[in-house]
Amino acid sequence: MEEKTPKDKDELNEREEELKQEFKDLSKEQRELLAYRKIAESEKLRGLSQSGENQKENLKEFQSLVKAADIGFLKPLIVSAMSDYKSQFQDIYKESLVHYNHILENYGKLAKELKLDSSLDLSHLFTYMLWNGYFSVTKEHSYQLQNRLLLPGMFSFDVIKGRGVCLAYAELLNNYLSVCNKNSSVLCCQIPTGKDAISFDYRPEIKRNEDSNMSSKFFSSLMSLFLGGLSDKFGNHAITLVEEDGELYAYDPTNLFALNIEDSSTASIINGKGNFKLNPLATFITDPDTDPNHIYEKLLLGNNEPALTRKEFIFSFENLIELANGNISLLDDAYANIYSDLVFIDKQTDEIGGYIKALRKIRNDSKKNS
Repeated sequence: MEEKTPKDKDELNEREEELKQEFKDLSKEQRELLAYRKIAESEKLRGLSQSGENQKENLKEFQSLVKAADIGFLKPLIVSAMSDYKSQFQDIYKESLVHYNHILENYGKLAKELKLDSSLDLSHLFTYMLWNGYFSVTKEHSYQLQNRLLLPGMFSFDVIKGRGVCLAYAELLNNYLSVCNKNSSVLCCQIPTGKDAISFDYRPEIKRNEDSNMSSKFFSSLMSLFLGGLSDKFGNHAITLVEEDGELYAYDPTNLFALNIEDSSTASIINGKGNFKLNPLATFITDPDTDPNHIYEKLLLGNNEPALTRKEFIFSFENLIELANGNISLLDDAYANIYSDLVFIDKQTDEIGGYIKALRKIRNDSKKNS
């Protein structure tokens, strides 16, 4: 590393003192989030290792920021890398993303035709369509651990191929709510795995198929055992954090739960019993673009009141199921409108491939252009 001159040190100290004023009176979590946010939203600090001719100045800004926030260097470096990393995958799938947005917009119009407006009703509609195959090229959907694409920022593409897990569902719901002009974000969390740690006292009449083979379940259990420490930090599940009329709640399309926010790190199941441990900072580290509406900041304030009651949740879901079942022809027409989009994404993911194959293409393309 290049040795700093006295002038460099003076400039660093001056900039650090300026930034300290922005972090003043914030909790450690709030300082971390603000620092991560600044990195993710700055062209200079995204993909820091590829900053080119201005790299020295960008590194100085990065160093001043991290020292002012007093949070260490490793996690901010990951945020910088992930900000650039995700965009590389999305670039090679840019055509599919156009079709993906058309799918979301089409189902946004469907919600308007059904006169659905609240984020809760929209989330219920999404869940109904998810498990009934309306986002799948096969018109069928199964929870499936194996054969996942694992594409950064495009985990939802697994759903289009008729399969998926919680992260794909949370991301797809987040994208759908965004198209419907609702504020939301993906949120990683830790759910207890002990017997009877979580229970439900109401579940809507939606059939959820599972097609995970024994080897995939065994591998998943084995990885959870070996990565127990990472699981505690990053979580073993993903849900969608939603803001409606200034209030926050969480929605779990995997398990058909809604959750009220108890504090900055805990959410309690509305239609059952049990708590989820929330990890907003870990979520931001792995996907710095997931919270463009800054609702993590509201979550970290920790003064959230319950946004939903059990009665509201059940009433809304029962009404939605009745509405959807009574308008199947309308849903089927909406599906027919985007079937060609589903086919395109299905074919392109077959051609370009999942994480490993796509990463190889990114590297090969980079070599050709260098």
